[in-house]
This record gives sequence, C-alpha cells and structure tokens, in this order.
Amino acid sequence: MTVGLVTPYFPDRKTIDSGIANHCLFLAEGLISAGHKVIVIHIRPRYEDENEEFDEYSINENLIVRTYKVTLTKLTSRLIRSKWAIIDFAVKLKCMLVALKVLNKIIKTFGIDIIETSSYFSLCYFSSFIKIKAPIVVRVSTLFSQMMNEHYPFKSRLMDMIGKMEISFIKRSKYLVTHAKNHAKEVELITRVSSKSFKIIPHGINLSSLNNHTPNPTSALKILYVGRLEYRKGTDILLQAIPVVLKQNPGVQFELIGNDPNKEYQNNFRENNSHEIADKVFFSGKVDNDKLRQAYNDCDIFVAPSRYESFGLIFIEAMSYNKPVIACNVGGVSEIITHRQNGLFARNEDPVDLAKKILQLVNNESLRLKIGNAARQTVEERFTKEMLAKNTVSYYNQILAC
Repeated sequence: MTVGLVTPYFPDRKTIDSGIANHCLFLAEGLISAGHKVIVIHIRPRYEDENEEFDEYSINENLIVRTYKVTLTKLTSRLIRSKWAIIDFAVKLKCMLVALKVLNKIIKTFGIDIIETSSYFSLCYFSSFIKIKAPIVVRVSTLFSQMMNEHYPFKSRLMDMIGKMEISFIKRSKYLVTHAKNHAKEVELITRVSSKSFKIIPHGINLSSLNNHTPNPTSALKILYVGRLEYRKGTDILLQAIPVVLKQNPGVQFELIGNDPNKEYQNNFRENNSHEIADKVFFSGKVDNDKLRQAYNDCDIFVAPSRYESFGLIFIEAMSYNKPVIACNVGGVSEIITHRQNGLFARNEDPVDLAKKILQLVNNESLRLKIGNAARQTVEERFTKEMLAKNTVSYYNQILAC
C-alpha cells in the first residue's frame, strides 16, 4: 500500500515539539516497518531564510518527503503590510490552494492508494469539493477554534474564519479519525458531527530503549516539563506551583523544555521569585531530539498541567522512559493515565494541588518507581508506532474494500 500524508507540520530544523509533526513521523515509520510506502506532502509557510519554493528528499526508498514552501507575492505583502491576521489568513489560504493544485498529480505520480491529513489548518479543504483520486482520511486533533477561542487572548474574524473552515471540512469528510473517545465527544459538541462518526486510533510513538538512568541519592531530583510555554499547556500553573514545591523541598530541580517567545514566561518567573527559587529552574528553550531524549531519560518526574489535550503525546513519550507523570484530567489524557496506577492527576487550574502531587512523588521513591514501571508497560501494550500503524492499516483496508 502507498499512503500519502498531507500535513502542515513535519519534523525539520524549526519544527521540533509539534504533536501533528510527531504523529506523521511515527505513523510513517510504523507504516514503513509494516512494508508500506509513504509520501509526505508537507505544505507550510516559507521560513524567512529560505529562497526555494519546493524541496524533495528521500529518507529511504519507502519514505519520500515533498515540502511546498508557501509565501505571498511581494505585491500582496506590500498591500497588507503589517496586518498580521490578514497575512496569516492569506498564507493559510494559499497553502490550501497549493494542496488542491498538487494532490491529484502526486496521487497519480506515486500511485497513492489512500490519503491521511490533519483537519488542523484544513489543507485539503478545497479537495472536498472536487473528485480526488484516492480516499481522504481526516484525523482531528485539537480544533483551531478551540485554540483561538479558549486559550489565546487575541481575537480575529479571519482566524474565526479558519476555524469555521475546519469545522466545515470535518462535516464534509467521509472518513474521520481521532485518538480518544473523549476528544470525539468534545468535537461533537463544537461541530455537531456525531462522535460515533470517528474511528478511534490512539497515537503511537517510537518506543525508547529501556531506561538506564540510575538516580544519585545525593543529587537533586529532576522534574521535567516539555511543550510550548503557553496558556493552553498550563505553563503558568506549573510556574505558580514550583515555589510551593521548592519551599517545602529545596532538593529539587525543574527543567522546562519548549519554545518561550521573547522569554516571556522565563523573565516573569525570575522577576517574581527569589534567586534561591529561580536558580533551581532551568528554561532550556527548544532542544534537538538527542537532548530531548536525554532529558526524558535523566528526569525523575514528568509534569505538564495542560488545560486541554486532545490526546497528550508528551505523556506517553515520558512514560516510555519509565517516568511517573503528573497531568490534569482533561480531553484524551484520561485514556492514557489511570490515577495512582501509571500517573497522577492534579486538579485543573490548581497550582497548590499540583505542588502537592509533585511533592507526593518527590517524597516517595517506591511510589515513583512503581508508577514509572506501570507507565512503561502501558506504552508497550497500547501506544507504540507499530500499534498505530497496525490499527491505521486495518482502517485503511476497510475503506479501500468499500
């Protein structure tokens, strides 16, 4: 089988911590391991230091990545100048038009049997109005409208339009996939598309080698956060909990890995806390995959108090390293974590309770080890990229048999 993955995100030098990008990579790797061929159609805005509009490379004979780098014409850019919402809308719209232009040609060139795409940014939006030569499976993650309406302070009618286009795209799509039953129900409330219309296929990851981290009893315990530093990820809740933890147990260190534009969270935290507190919190920014894997391996506890996660890929990544995780019971996270078995839940929006849960693991080594081992077992049984590929191919075959 030859599968086309149409995506706005795929891992590259500027895309490291994207759930959509990681899903596409792990799915592609799983499909290839199962004997299938994958064509990644990566359509994204052009980076400032890029001149070319197109790039193609092969990771191996069964994985080809075609990247379309979209930018506005100089005339269009001059006309709309610094109006960020118009620029962003125009670029997203052009990405959709590029997908419309190239999709059938790529399907024919590579003999693609089936397409999978993300509903996010609706790259295949216009394709739902014409005849495409392969069925299109739409995987629905956190909706764009959820991101804009619930988790960001700025508003824009054009951004609302992108959200409405995604909902329309979902409604027009015949084959829908998402990764958690709870998220399907959440999407139903917003789109009025029945949750029963969704095939539930959980994400999968590349299972890490067994953890060889041996804690040093004389060194500080390391607590790790991974993800963009932003409101939706609950970064502010974690930063309020950290001083509470350190005042009760100063023998702890925190590391936050993820993009922090203009170092806003870092600067605010350092301004509002003493040196004794601030010096035990490390803001590492974006890191490459090798450093990220090392951070997972070296930490003792993983924490991410997200306000919403349609699934929670970061949790299964940490769990694969035998790490106990602390989360909030939101979205699809409850379909990964069982409280006190393979992780802990803190109350939503509650930094004091989050600190309490962190201290519970900090002060109880046997509980940390027990939960960490159960976490690894959960990933091995349910969330590998091989399981993702197996479940996905089974669904593809159902579609192709119709």
